[in-house]
Amino acid sequence: MIARYLVEHRRILVVVCILAALALRYPLLPIETYDYRFMGSQWYATIVGNGYFAALQYDFSNYNVPYLYLLAAMAAFLPDLHSLVAIKAISMSFDFALAYFVYKCVEHKHGSKSVVPVLAGIATLFAPTVVLNSAAWGQADAIYTTFLVACLYFLLAGRQAAALVAFGLAVSFKLQAVFLAPLFLWLIVKGQLRWRHLAWVPLVYLATAAPAGFVGRPWGDLLLIYVRQANVSPHLSMNFPNLYVWIPDQYYDWWPLGVVFAACFVLLVAVVVYRSAARVTAELTVFLAAYSALVVPTLLPKMHDRYFFPAEIIAIVLAFYLPRYWYAPVVLSAVSVLLYAHYLTSSLSNDPYEHFVPLELLASIPMALIAVLSWQLYMKLTRTAGQSAG
Repeated sequence: MIARYLVEHRRILVVVCILAALALRYPLLPIETYDYRFMGSQWYATIVGNGYFAALQYDFSNYNVPYLYLLAAMAAFLPDLHSLVAIKAISMSFDFALAYFVYKCVEHKHGSKSVVPVLAGIATLFAPTVVLNSAAWGQADAIYTTFLVACLYFLLAGRQAAALVAFGLAVSFKLQAVFLAPLFLWLIVKGQLRWRHLAWVPLVYLATAAPAGFVGRPWGDLLLIYVRQANVSPHLSMNFPNLYVWIPDQYYDWWPLGVVFAACFVLLVAVVVYRSAARVTAELTVFLAAYSALVVPTLLPKMHDRYFFPAEIIAIVLAFYLPRYWYAPVVLSAVSVLLYAHYLTSSLSNDPYEHFVPLELLASIPMALIAVLSWQLYMKLTRTAGQSAG
């Protein structure tokens, strides 16, 4: 009876939830974090003080230029808006875009007449780290993750070119979009994705860099910004609960071996996928996407505390596709909430709080989740071709 009522009144449900989501975020807007005080506010001031879009000729931010376009547009068209609100407004707007694409992914499974896709979108909009990431922290993870989930939706819809364009946009905003890259390899080895569509990624990247290049930013700088980013982090783990919290920083110079290890793991999975007789269904595609977004940051060195964000969101899609995996987004959200709580309490008090749960202990949780999902993936891939891979 409740389900039928929700189906009949889902538009009202959506409007009420949007208003509630805005109301939930509003009290968090005044929060100023370290990242805002020492990066975001200074970037915004540089843009305002140097002619808005003309300021993009200068190298003043460690973020790629598409994000700076958004800051410049906000500063130019809403000049009276405080920089803190402007920065957070950009991120929060993508919270709603992110929820929409989660909705579209789940709608592909359940249909437009079901209330389940709406519930998936609502779950995304009210996920604790989605709320905290944009409204409290003022971070931009919802932006590139929106394009990653859009990429997943287009893959499910059979629109491969559009999927790679969306992925190119994600990469253009943040290099962390590569957390989803193994999915493409796994689909290619099964003949489910054409190699030629990968060309869209560098083309989109160049297209997004072009406006900054036209106003005077050196192209060498635009093309190598992510190389410079890779050399910024001085630790094997930047408060991120992966396997590198157990390795002392005295071995920092060995970090490229961690990249090689992650690549070898991805290739090993590719071999297993290639040799499997299982069909690549929509359910398996979603599973592989969630698996990729979880495994890559867990196995890579120099990861930051927000980098489970894409895995959390795609895990929500997975849970609404295959409810038996309900625990995946719950576990990841719980881990991330503890990480966010550590950062936000430290930032607000100007005191480096100890982690509520030691990172070494916290790291065992995503590792255990990977072990469980790896076994589940192995079981899916070892089924015969006549059986469902979901």
